[in-house]
Amino acid sequence: MKFRRILSLGVLALGLAVSGSACGIFESSDEEDKGPFYRPLDGSEKVNVKDPAPSGNANISGGGPGAEGLLNAPGASQEGPGLSNTYDNFGTPIPGVTFETVYFRFDQSRIESTETAKLDAIANYLKSNPDTGVVIEGNCDVRGSEEYNRALGERRALTAQEYLLEQGINPSRIKTLSYGKEKLVALGNTEEDHMKNRRDDFVAVKLLHP
Repeated sequence: MKFRRILSLGVLALGLAVSGSACGIFESSDEEDKGPFYRPLDGSEKVNVKDPAPSGNANISGGGPGAEGLLNAPGASQEGPGLSNTYDNFGTPIPGVTFETVYFRFDQSRIESTETAKLDAIANYLKSNPDTGVVIEGNCDVRGSEEYNRALGERRALTAQEYLLEQGINPSRIKTLSYGKEKLVALGNTEEDHMKNRRDDFVAVKLLHP
């Protein structure tokens, strides 16, 4: 009887030990590093991602992993003769007119000093062509959630809009969109690819209602 009791206690202790270790496998402590893109369900945790210095092309100054909510519905609708693009009754793209892309640092929406000349050129074009406008399309790299990237893309577009407003451009001539990580121009997973995707694109349009 004593032997059986000792054996039973040993089995019970072993079972508790295994159970405890199993809980350790499936549960993580609050102190555990969740990684840079972890989001709690209540959204209370702030992203803490180190912003790496850009490399490569000097004009590529960075970008980011995420976004807030969709503030402006992205995308151009297909309307009119020849299915030419229109932007929500805002304007139609002007053939042959292109603007340089503005790039951002990782998880940032601030305009870098290396990029301001591109925005100055856009402002000068709009001042010289009063019946035109610009669509600003905010984009992100592939890292991070769709929701986070959508908001970051929106912040990037709005930052460029604010710069143009400071140059005297009427807000009625500017439309902002956010594509988040939907319109990647580089499909790889290298830092160079990410840098190319962290950007604002600009589309010159003929205003439908000048």
